[in-house]
Formats: sequence, structure tokens, C-alpha cells
Amino acid sequence: MKVLITGITGRVGANVAQRFLENGHTVRGFVWPDDRQSEKMRAIGAEIVEGNLASSSDVNAAADGQEVILHLGAAFQAGGPFSPEQYFDTNVKGTFNVLEASLALGDHLKHVLITSTDATMFKYPEGGIDEPIAEDSLPLTTTDWYGYSKILCESLLNRYHAQHNLKGTIIRFANVWGAGEILNFSQFHLNTFLKQFEGRTDAAGVTTYKQLQAEAAKSNGEPRLIVARDINGRPWKKHNIEVRDIVHAYEQAVGNPNTFGNVYQLGANEPFTWDVLVPYISEKTGTPYSIVDLAMNPTFYEYDLSAARNDFGYAPSLSVFEMVDEAIRFNAEGGGEIIPN
Repeated sequence: MKVLITGITGRVGANVAQRFLENGHTVRGFVWPDDRQSEKMRAIGAEIVEGNLASSSDVNAAADGQEVILHLGAAFQAGGPFSPEQYFDTNVKGTFNVLEASLALGDHLKHVLITSTDATMFKYPEGGIDEPIAEDSLPLTTTDWYGYSKILCESLLNRYHAQHNLKGTIIRFANVWGAGEILNFSQFHLNTFLKQFEGRTDAAGVTTYKQLQAEAAKSNGEPRLIVARDINGRPWKKHNIEVRDIVHAYEQAVGNPNTFGNVYQLGANEPFTWDVLVPYISEKTGTPYSIVDLAMNPTFYEYDLSAARNDFGYAPSLSVFEMVDEAIRFNAEGGGEIIPN
């Protein structure tokens, strides 16, 4: 197949491109002008086309003759800061242009997949979320510009499928880790919460901050991990995804008519809890940890992946423990992946 990937130089796009090339497909990447990672993608066999997602002519030119479009390009929090106008132009107008270009391909189009995010949903209520979250469990109510722009992108795909029967699918990612990144996840580290609580003036916040300071003092300035718990002593719980499981999902979903018009949440095979994973990281790295009950809305949720499993055979395989072991090896070897962070 002829596959266009927007955002091909990102860590997800680059890995997806590499796998599709290995599988014998022709891959074209759409990148910003002067993207420094473009040469790496050319080196592995991708055709590179420069342009702006907000330009319909640029997007139409990139989509010309393609059979599959994987729309991964976006303005997102880690790449910013971006203004509201930039979020709108890149994410919303860019997705509109991709869908218009997809529609113009007519019967030549086999599939267009629009990338979204779990940042469209509010996942941090006061008591956490006990039941696994399905694609329609929570209203899409976030108002930060990144998440809100993605809500609009999802709505656009729904409109094109309903109005034109466009062969389109929405893929939502959970929090994404690439090789080596799990060890640096900020919410495993005590310093993250020291910064969060240092400005709190409420009684519970002040009490928590004093406890965090006491735990930090045990390490004499050295790094320290944290087993984060809610005010009732329940360990936090989270669902993430590793890049290779995303690649697997795209392999499975592309061209599958069961997915047309649907939205799918992607995550790892299972969620993790802080009380299990953090001690494992501590054992493997030698970094000590503390257990602290935090006076804040907890991270406590997991995803119901049954729709992706049933409709296109999604079978994520990497456990968080494997991610930790690989991260330690990855860092010891100095990295070396072609994929940028």
C-alpha cells in the first residue's frame, strides 16, 4: 500500500513508518519545512514531503496518490508552548485538511486514521475512577487547548464518516512511553510533588508538603522515588502505552472495515499501580522510595480495551516491568535508537 504519515518524524510516526516499510509498503512522510529529523526518515526509505498542515494545498499535494493516511501530526503539550491559534490551525484545521484530502481520493482511499488522545477526557475526579473506562464512558469535556482541539478533530471525523461514509477511524492514545522513558516519568519522583505542594496554603496541602520535605531529607539531596497514594492510603493506578504497542495497533487496524466510523482507546495490556511498580524500579535502579498519602485528586483509572481487541485483534504485549528492564539496558547502552523523543 501507499501510506502517507503526517508527523512521521515523531517517536510514534517514525516507528510506525519503519514497521510499514519493513512490511513492504511505500511510505511518504509529511513534515514541517526544515525538520531536522527528515534525513533519518529518508535514510530508512521514506519519501519526505514538506508542508504545513494548515495549508490545504500542501496537504492535498502530500495525499495525492496515497491509499492510507495515518494522521499523527499535531501541536501537543510536550512540543510547545503553543498559542490557541496554533492549536487550532495545526490540529483542527490540519485535520479538516487531511479529511478533505482523504475525501478527494475517492475509491482510491482504503483508510484514514485520525490520532487522538485520552486528554480529551477528565480522568482525575476526587475519588478516582473505579470502573474501566470505555470509549464512551466519560464525556469529552476537557477545555485545555490541546485536549479540546482533539475533541474537535474527533467530531470532524465523525461528521465525514456520517455524511460521506469516509473510511475513517479515531485512535486515542493513553500516556505514551518510548524506549527508556519510563524511568523519567515525573510522577514517580518525589521532587515532582515537592514542587506541586510548595505553594499550597490549605491545611491538608501544608501537612502533605511537610511530609514530602521529611521524606526528601532522608536522601540528602539524592533522587528519591515516591509511592503515591490518595488520602485514604489507596495507591494510585494508571494506564499507559509503549510505542511498540501503538505500532502493533496500526498494523492491525489499517484497512479493517470493522473500524470505520469508530473510536478506539489504546493502552498497555494492563494498568499499573504505584505500590507495585515503584518498588520494582527502586530494586532495579537502587533509588530509594517513600510512601506518601497526597492531598490531591488522585491518578486512579484504567481503560477497557475490549473494543480494540474485538474489532481488530489488538493484543498489546509489553508489561511495565519489561519497560523498566529495557529502559535500564537502553540507558546503559547510551540509547542509539533512530527515533527522537
